[in-house]
Amino acid sequence: MSRLALSVLTAASLMGLSTYADQEPGFYVSGFVGAGFPSDASLRGTQDPVAGAPGTAGAPASINADFDSDTTLGIALGYKTPWEFFGLFNTRLELEYSTLDVDVSDGSFNSGSQPFSGDASIDFFLVNNYSDIIWDDDQTVVPYVGGGIGIANVDANILYAGGGATEPNFAATGYDTGLASTFAGGLTWLTGTQWEVYGEARYYQIRDLEFERRFIGGGADLFNARVDDDFDGTSFTIGARYKF
Repeated sequence: MSRLALSVLTAASLMGLSTYADQEPGFYVSGFVGAGFPSDASLRGTQDPVAGAPGTAGAPASINADFDSDTTLGIALGYKTPWEFFGLFNTRLELEYSTLDVDVSDGSFNSGSQPFSGDASIDFFLVNNYSDIIWDDDQTVVPYVGGGIGIANVDANILYAGGGATEPNFAATGYDTGLASTFAGGLTWLTGTQWEVYGEARYYQIRDLEFERRFIGGGADLFNARVDDDFDGTSFTIGARYKF
């Protein structure tokens, strides 16, 4: 987890103890949808090809993959606690599932130029801690900050050509789970009913992901190298909460 995400999550976790100024404690469910903007991936490893696979043992395997922006969506079960800190910060806790599917737009292998394609799918399972910032009983727009920690499952299928081929004949592929952390902030619009509407900006990071570089040309599917990287990115979403 990044130092920034850890610091924010720790600060949010310390927000303690009184009642909301204008909101009752209780459970809620929420859902959101928006745009995800994954950063480029830089997968690094050392080639160790099996018999029949092209490559040179000990040579670098450096894959840079560029991703398109795409849709992210998620759901959460939350609880607005009766806890307050400094008469301003009001704590919410959540269990979240969210997903992001992105296409590969471009890339390079060992600084070369090859046609890239493929995709990656990310599923997040997070425990979130948010702090609503309430300073007035009549407030209708409530800023909030917070973050989350959990795991993310990443299914990668990054295809690219090598050796002058016209079709992809290598892949950085596999399914791995990494430690996920987020830092987020947003605005909630109180409607005076059980419904709330919100908009959020988020940064995420997924640590210690490992995939395989494989040769898939001519009907073969042969191991060449293990490659690893951290994934990160941002998202902008809108959502709604329903309070029980």
